[in-house]
Amino acid sequence: MQHEQSVADAFNEYMRERAKQLGRRVHSFSLDGQDRDAGADYLLTDANRFALVEFKYSEGNLVSEKHKSRRLSLCRGLEQRMDMRSLHDLCHFIAWTSGQPLAVKVNIYRHEICNRSVFGSDCGLNQSSPDATGRAGAGSFATEFLTAANSRSLSFREFEIYLAWLLADTSASTSSTLELLTRNSNLNDLTMVRLNSIAEAQAWLQAHSPPAPAPRRRHRGI
Repeated sequence: MQHEQSVADAFNEYMRERAKQLGRRVHSFSLDGQDRDAGADYLLTDANRFALVEFKYSEGNLVSEKHKSRRLSLCRGLEQRMDMRSLHDLCHFIAWTSGQPLAVKVNIYRHEICNRSVFGSDCGLNQSSPDATGRAGAGSFATEFLTAANSRSLSFREFEIYLAWLLADTSASTSSTLELLTRNSNLNDLTMVRLNSIAEAQAWLQAHSPPAPAPRRRHRGI
C-alpha cells in the first residue's frame, strides 16, 4: 500500500510545528493537478521565500518519475542551463521515507531523479546514478528552510524566474505561474480563496497571516 499523501501531510504539519518553535510561519499550498507541470506536489513559503517539494512514499518509489515525460525534459534542461540548475538546487526537492522507523529524507530533485538508473541507459543524461551525498533529514531541512539565509529556498523574484522556465520550457505549459487555493482566515465559516499567481499568493499571505509567534524559550532548572 502506498502512503504518499500521508507522508506529505505529516511533513507539512512538521514544518508548521518547527516554524512555530522558531517564531516563524510557513504555509504549504497543494498544487493539485498542476503537479504534472511543476514536478512537485506542494509549494512551501514563509511569504518571502519559496520552495517546491515532490513526495513519494518510499525510496523505491522514486524511480516512478521515469513515467513522466516532462521530468525527463526537466532533467535535460537542467543539464543545459547552469543558471536554472543553480536555482533548482535551492528550491526544488523530493522527499520520501526510509528505514525503520520510517524517517523522512529530503534531497534536491535532480540529484535523485536526473540520472540513467531512473530513465534508462538511452535517455541521454550524463549522471549514471543518484547522488545521495546531499540527503538530509526533515529536521535539517526545516531548520535550513526556516533560518538559513538563501538556503533551501528562493526569493520571490528568483522563484518566479525558475518557475516560469520550469513550466513553459520544460513542461510546455501555457502558464508561467501557479494558481493556488487556500483557506480564508475567517473563523466563522470555512471558505476558500483562489490565488491566481505566486505574486498574488505572496501579497495575500503578507496581508492575512497572523504575526509569527515568539520562539519558544527553554527553561533552565534552578
